[in-house]
Amino acid sequence: MSQPDVSKRRWPWHGSRVPLIVILVIVLLIAGLLWYPRSLSHDVSTWHVDPLTAAKPSTPNSYRIGPEGTESADAEAPTFSQDSTSVGEAFSEMVNGQSSVEILAGSEADGFVTYVHRTTVFGFPDYISVRFIDLDDGGSTIAVFSRSRLGQSDLGVNEKRVTEWIAALQATLG
Repeated sequence: MSQPDVSKRRWPWHGSRVPLIVILVIVLLIAGLLWYPRSLSHDVSTWHVDPLTAAKPSTPNSYRIGPEGTESADAEAPTFSQDSTSVGEAFSEMVNGQSSVEILAGSEADGFVTYVHRTTVFGFPDYISVRFIDLDDGGSTIAVFSRSRLGQSDLGVNEKRVTEWIAALQATLG
């Protein structure tokens, strides 16, 4: 009895277009994932919010620091010996030197600014609202509210960003 020639066996879909269609669908899904977050518009009235009073999102993808007594703050903000204008200028210079960050609304000169930071690969937008606050002693403090627009969890990214930005600001201001 002779053995069948296995070299002539073919995949069940040999000659069909199923593999090509599957690959095309996967490529389109990936393209959609890359395009969608970058296509979102930024509604200033929704995202440019006061970090001292903005409502906490229902999802656990935000982080907020503020002066002592700030409602919904995750941590207390540091104080600075410089006035809020100087702190705002130093903060703006530090943030504007980073890639993937742009101003959505406001300015450090106004004492209140909101930035948009996009992740490198997928371009997911995070919004960071900052208020520079003068204190009675001539120094100042800061309130920062960083939150993700998409998803349920930020995997600690907002807390890490705020912590790193504040550390860099403190290092700059001495």
